[in-house]
Amino acid sequence: MRTRSSTALSLIVLFDGGSWALGAVPTLYYAFVHHGLPTVLGIRLLGGPFEQLGLEVLIVAGLMFVVVSALKLLAAYWIWNGRKDGAIFALILLGVSTVFWYGFALPLGPIEGAPELVLITLTWDQLN
Repeated sequence: MRTRSSTALSLIVLFDGGSWALGAVPTLYYAFVHHGLPTVLGIRLLGGPFEQLGLEVLIVAGLMFVVVSALKLLAAYWIWNGRKDGAIFALILLGVSTVFWYGFALPLGPIEGAPELVLITLTWDQLN
């Protein structure tokens, strides 16, 4: 049986994974085609410590981040169906995502990740 907290958790994980998976692709495409990162309102998109490793490494790391974010959709589906392994998978992916939040200097990552962590803790006993 789905509870409010498990529903909220699955929706937050879904939003987190979907937003980063879909949001990073146009920036990576731009970087690949134009050999540089785009700038919007003075902000270099996906600019951060990974940028110092070179554009090719940044694009590969970005694609890895897209895959990690897309896997969160699976975790959200499992949580939606009341499976504890979805919460475990979401927790693992959340830990992996922190590397990318730092490497791409993504300030919204922790803002999305903190409620996920709290809801995983609150929902843990309600999942099978």
